[in-house]
Amino acid sequence: MPDVGLFTATKPVPKSTPVIVRYSVEVGGLPVYSESYDVDTLAKELRKDPEHALALWARRLTAVVEARSRPGFSAALTRAIGDGQCCDYGRENCKALDDLGEPG
Repeated sequence: MPDVGLFTATKPVPKSTPVIVRYSVEVGGLPVYSESYDVDTLAKELRKDPEHALALWARRLTAVVEARSRPGFSAALTRAIGDGQCCDYGRENCKALDDLGEPG
């Protein structure tokens, strides 16, 4: 945390300080997929529709597990995160991970 001292380490993070959550997937130490989320935006989405927000986050966990055994891992992962369809090479032999569709 920025500007933390021994007496301030447990204080809340100031509103002026950005807090970011990163979702990153690496294969053999090489990054193949990365997303960043602003915590303030996530908080609004969670307040608006907590079940949907958490389901989309769960999709990210399910997608990487399912894509691991697919040819074209990166394409399979990207597609699965985008629309919930995990497919060989991102386009063949698809399996629906959920019924959420595109998050838009």
